[in-house]
Amino acid sequence: MKKMNYCCDLMRICLEDIRVQIKYNPIFREYFIPLLYKEELVAKQGILYCPWCGSSLPKSLRDPYFDILETEYGIDDTCGLQQEKLIPEEFKTDAWWKKRGL
Repeated sequence: MKKMNYCCDLMRICLEDIRVQIKYNPIFREYFIPLLYKEELVAKQGILYCPWCGSSLPKSLRDPYFDILETEYGIDDTCGLQQEKLIPEEFKTDAWWKKRGL
């Protein structure tokens, strides 16, 4: 796992522990609890505050992600096979928002 800054040591420990069901999506900068049914991911419950220290977690960048892809690259269907191929590599990691200082 890449070195990241965390709000507290317990958050860091739990995100690194595969037994704890709190995850981080670096593309959207979101923390979430995966909701499973018969071991299949069916939904994600976003979390806004650290369960251990109560600190506010960073704001999700999901909306800006899709807005930038649409306005700058003309991609309005990221799941469509044709447009999925057009998504720049930086948008497949956290590089897109770090580059823009978000």
